[in-house]
Amino acid sequence: MTSLPPCSPAGESRKTPCTQDTFRIRPAAPEDAARIAELVDEADMGELSDRGVTWVAERDRHVLGFIRLLEDAGQWYVNPVVVDSSHRHEGVGAALMRFAHQRYGELRFVARGYAVPFYEALGCEDVPWESIAPLVADDCDGCSMLATCHPQPMRLP
Repeated sequence: MTSLPPCSPAGESRKTPCTQDTFRIRPAAPEDAARIAELVDEADMGELSDRGVTWVAERDRHVLGFIRLLEDAGQWYVNPVVVDSSHRHEGVGAALMRFAHQRYGELRFVARGYAVPFYEALGCEDVPWESIAPLVADDCDGCSMLATCHPQPMRLP
Protein backbone atom coordinates (compact mmCIF):
# COMPACT_ATOMS: atom_id res chain seq x y z
CA MET A 1 0.00 0.00 0.00
CA THR A 2 1.11 3.52 -0.56
CA SER A 3 1.93 5.59 2.48
CA LEU A 4 -0.95 7.89 3.40
CA PRO A 5 -1.30 10.29 6.30
CA PRO A 6 -2.78 8.82 9.47
CA CYS A 7 -6.44 9.31 10.26
CA SER A 8 -7.05 12.84 11.50
CA PRO A 9 -8.87 13.50 14.77
CA ALA A 10 -12.35 15.06 14.89
CA GLY A 11 -12.49 18.57 13.54
CA GLU A 12 -9.68 18.18 11.02
CA SER A 13 -10.08 17.73 7.27
CA ARG A 14 -12.75 15.20 6.37
CA LYS A 15 -11.28 14.71 2.89
CA THR A 16 -8.00 13.02 3.85
CA PRO A 17 -7.93 9.24 3.36
CA CYS A 18 -6.11 6.99 5.83
CA THR A 19 -4.62 3.51 5.81
CA GLN A 20 -5.63 0.60 8.02
CA ASP A 21 -3.21 -2.30 7.66
CA THR A 22 -3.91 -3.77 4.20
CA PHE A 23 -6.76 -1.51 3.11
CA ARG A 24 -7.39 2.19 2.98
CA ILE A 25 -10.35 4.30 3.99
CA ARG A 26 -11.34 7.14 1.68
CA PRO A 27 -14.39 9.26 0.88
CA ALA A 28 -16.89 7.45 -1.33
CA ALA A 29 -16.92 8.58 -4.95
CA PRO A 30 -19.86 8.50 -7.38
CA GLU A 31 -18.36 5.44 -9.06
CA ASP A 32 -18.68 3.55 -5.73
CA ALA A 33 -22.50 3.77 -5.77
CA ALA A 34 -23.09 0.45 -7.53
CA ARG A 35 -20.73 -1.43 -5.21
CA ILE A 36 -22.31 0.17 -2.14
CA ALA A 37 -25.74 -0.87 -3.44
CA GLU A 38 -24.45 -4.46 -3.83
CA LEU A 39 -23.21 -4.49 -0.24
CA VAL A 40 -26.52 -3.09 1.03
CA ASP A 41 -28.41 -5.76 -0.89
CA GLU A 42 -26.11 -8.55 0.37
CA ALA A 43 -26.61 -7.37 3.97
CA ASP A 44 -30.38 -7.24 3.46
CA MET A 45 -30.47 -3.61 4.59
CA GLY A 46 -33.44 -2.62 2.44
CA GLU A 47 -33.19 0.65 0.58
CA LEU A 48 -30.41 2.97 1.70
CA SER A 49 -30.91 6.70 1.40
CA ASP A 50 -28.22 8.84 -0.17
CA ARG A 51 -28.13 11.24 2.77
CA GLY A 52 -25.02 11.66 4.89
CA VAL A 53 -21.26 11.26 4.48
CA THR A 54 -19.97 7.94 3.18
CA TRP A 55 -16.47 6.50 3.54
CA VAL A 56 -15.30 3.25 1.93
CA ALA A 57 -12.63 0.74 2.87
CA GLU A 58 -10.85 -0.57 -0.20
CA ARG A 59 -8.03 -2.91 -1.12
CA ASP A 60 -6.56 -2.98 -4.61
CA ARG A 61 -9.35 -0.64 -5.78
CA HIS A 62 -12.03 -3.07 -4.57
CA VAL A 63 -14.52 -1.74 -1.99
CA LEU A 64 -14.62 -4.11 1.00
CA GLY A 65 -17.13 -2.14 3.04
CA PHE A 66 -18.45 1.29 3.87
CA ILE A 67 -19.75 3.47 6.66
CA ARG A 68 -22.36 6.17 6.24
CA LEU A 69 -22.67 8.93 8.83
CA LEU A 70 -25.54 11.30 9.40
CA GLU A 71 -25.47 14.45 11.50
CA ASP A 72 -28.45 15.66 13.50
CA ALA A 73 -28.31 18.54 15.99
CA GLY A 74 -24.53 18.22 16.32
CA GLN A 75 -24.59 14.45 16.96
CA TRP A 76 -23.18 11.94 14.45
CA TYR A 77 -25.00 8.68 13.69
CA VAL A 78 -23.73 5.56 11.93
CA ASN A 79 -26.38 4.57 9.40
CA PRO A 80 -25.04 1.93 8.53
CA VAL A 81 -21.66 0.21 8.52
CA VAL A 82 -21.57 -2.71 6.07
CA VAL A 83 -18.75 -5.13 5.18
CA ASP A 84 -18.65 -7.62 2.30
CA SER A 85 -19.41 -11.05 3.80
CA SER A 86 -16.26 -12.49 2.25
CA HIS A 87 -14.16 -9.90 4.12
CA ARG A 88 -15.71 -10.11 7.56
CA HIS A 89 -13.39 -10.91 10.47
CA GLU A 90 -10.56 -9.00 8.75
CA GLY A 91 -10.99 -5.87 10.86
CA VAL A 92 -12.72 -3.82 8.17
CA GLY A 93 -15.83 -2.98 10.20
CA ALA A 94 -13.81 -2.21 13.33
CA ALA A 95 -11.47 0.03 11.35
CA LEU A 96 -14.39 1.91 9.78
CA MET A 97 -15.91 2.48 13.22
CA ARG A 98 -12.58 3.61 14.74
CA PHE A 99 -11.98 5.88 11.77
CA ALA A 100 -15.40 7.50 12.08
CA HIS A 101 -14.98 7.88 15.84
CA GLN A 102 -11.62 9.64 15.34
CA ARG A 103 -13.13 11.98 12.74
CA TYR A 104 -16.53 12.74 14.20
CA GLY A 105 -16.34 12.03 17.93
CA GLU A 106 -19.11 10.19 19.75
CA LEU A 107 -21.15 7.97 17.43
CA ARG A 108 -24.69 6.76 17.99
CA PHE A 109 -26.47 4.06 16.03
CA VAL A 110 -28.95 1.22 16.11
CA ALA A 111 -27.28 -2.20 15.98
CA ARG A 112 -28.89 -5.37 14.75
CA GLY A 113 -29.14 -7.70 17.74
CA TYR A 114 -26.67 -10.27 16.42
CA ALA A 115 -24.04 -7.51 15.96
CA VAL A 116 -24.20 -6.19 19.54
CA PRO A 117 -21.19 -8.29 20.72
CA PHE A 118 -19.09 -6.82 17.86
CA TYR A 119 -19.96 -3.30 18.94
CA GLU A 120 -19.44 -4.06 22.63
CA ALA A 121 -15.94 -5.32 21.81
CA LEU A 122 -15.24 -1.88 20.33
CA GLY A 123 -16.28 -0.19 23.57
CA CYS A 124 -19.83 0.67 22.55
CA GLU A 125 -22.58 0.79 25.13
CA ASP A 126 -26.38 0.59 25.18
CA VAL A 127 -28.37 3.83 25.24
CA PRO A 128 -32.11 4.51 25.49
CA TRP A 129 -34.12 4.85 22.29
CA GLU A 130 -34.78 8.49 23.14
CA SER A 131 -31.09 9.27 22.54
CA ILE A 132 -31.35 8.20 18.89
CA ALA A 133 -32.54 10.85 16.44
CA PRO A 134 -35.83 10.05 14.69
CA LEU A 135 -34.09 10.20 11.29
CA VAL A 136 -32.18 7.06 12.37
CA ALA A 137 -34.67 5.38 14.73
CA ASP A 138 -37.47 5.65 12.16
CA ASP A 139 -35.60 3.18 9.94
CA CYS A 140 -36.72 0.45 12.36
CA ASP A 141 -40.37 1.47 12.28
CA GLY A 142 -42.21 -0.68 9.79
CA CYS A 143 -39.12 -2.76 8.96
CA SER A 144 -40.16 -6.28 7.97
CA MET A 145 -37.23 -7.70 9.99
CA LEU A 146 -38.02 -5.88 13.24
CA ALA A 147 -39.19 -9.01 15.08
CA THR A 148 -36.08 -11.01 14.22
CA CYS A 149 -33.52 -8.18 14.14
CA HIS A 150 -33.84 -7.19 17.82
CA PRO A 151 -32.45 -3.67 17.23
CA GLN A 152 -30.40 -2.14 20.04
CA PRO A 153 -29.62 1.58 20.30
CA MET A 154 -25.94 2.10 21.13
CA ARG A 155 -23.15 4.64 21.19
CA LEU A 156 -19.38 4.72 20.94
CA PRO A 157 -18.49 7.44 23.46
